Amino acid sequence: MEILKILNNNVIIVLNEENEEVILMGNGLGFQMKTGAKVDVEKIEKVFKLENQVQSEQIEQLFAEIPEEIIEISYKILSHARIALDKELNESSFIAIADHLNSSIQRAKKSIQVKNFLLWDIKRFFPAELEIARSAIQMVNQQLHVDLTDDEAGFLALHITNAQIDSHHEDAISLTQLIEEILTVIKYTLRISFAENDIYFQRFITHLKFFTERVLKKNTGNSAKDQIESELFLLVTTQYPEAFTATKKVAELLKNRRNYAMSKDEQAYITIHLARIIDKTS
Repeated sequence: MEILKILNNNVIIVLNEENEEVILMGNGLGFQMKTGAKVDVEKIEKVFKLENQVQSEQIEQLFAEIPEEIIEISYKILSHARIALDKELNESSFIAIADHLNSSIQRAKKSIQVKNFLLWDIKRFFPAELEIARSAIQMVNQQLHVDLTDDEAGFLALHITNAQIDSHHEDAISLTQLIEEILTVIKYTLRISFAENDIYFQRFITHLKFFTERVLKKNTGNSAKDQIESELFLLVTTQYPEAFTATKKVAELLKNRRNYAMSKDEQAYITIHLARIIDKTS
């Protein structure tokens, strides 16, 4: 592989065997090297594939403006999140993480704090991601001698959540807001308060995360054939009329605001979840 561009002492862009531009990261990879020189493969620590020309330009700007230690920490955060969540994450997310951390550190040095008004919702909907983000912020504070707050951990948790979402159009903020809308409709329809730590509520939140992702991706319920039998759907909806009333309100919300038609499968599953919660709180 030959060097196309040298971004800094540790980061270069090369053309791989498939004639694709990739970023190579490694200690001293670009040190005293020139364009066209052969890459020392033993120094390669990370390989990052560029998806398009826009991303290539973003990467170059990123490495030109952001200190190397922040980029390195950002990659560590993404790697730790991948292990902790046991999920494949979008490699390009480290760009957003590095950009966010750099901005956060610059604000902290100027004693500027940004309030995260979604922090409470993030704690409810993405607790695992928030714990990872808090550990990451602690590491950043220790290594870079800054004092980033829990609000910044919340913002970072959203970036980690985004890395899990297979969509180029929607993000964790949209996901959080939609879940909150659905919960609000359910709460006022059923006139109940949710027990945040209850196992049935937590299972329902997990179901909502996957469900709302489908809504945001516009994978409508009618696009796939319903798997549930009509008799079973009738049994569920008649056995749990109170829960089904709330489900229909959710369906109405999604139809009016998102142009999304809930399938019978989705209505049945949500109704069953709600029935368990109602039984627990009654």
